[in-house]
Amino acid sequence: MEGKIIIKNISDMIHFYWTSLKFGTMYLFSQKFSKGVFDFFCWGRAITEVLSFKNWNRNPKLDKTITKFPIYMKYALKEYIDANAKIA
Repeated sequence: MEGKIIIKNISDMIHFYWTSLKFGTMYLFSQKFSKGVFDFFCWGRAITEVLSFKNWNRNPKLDKTITKFPIYMKYALKEYIDANAKIA
């Protein structure tokens, strides 16, 4: 997988987006603000870095957030493909 995970902090919520050259920017999910999660993602993180995360059990909220990415990325990719199939 290619791309980067970026976040936006809006009204005490963190919104996660997957951005790539091939697919553009896709919304993944939102969750309540957590300083540890925000600090980890504030400058963006490469997909490969997130999916090969090795610092487990240091921050439970970060661990839980990282386990969500494969599921939400698969769903976002499916939605993107379905939307483009309807256009064609």
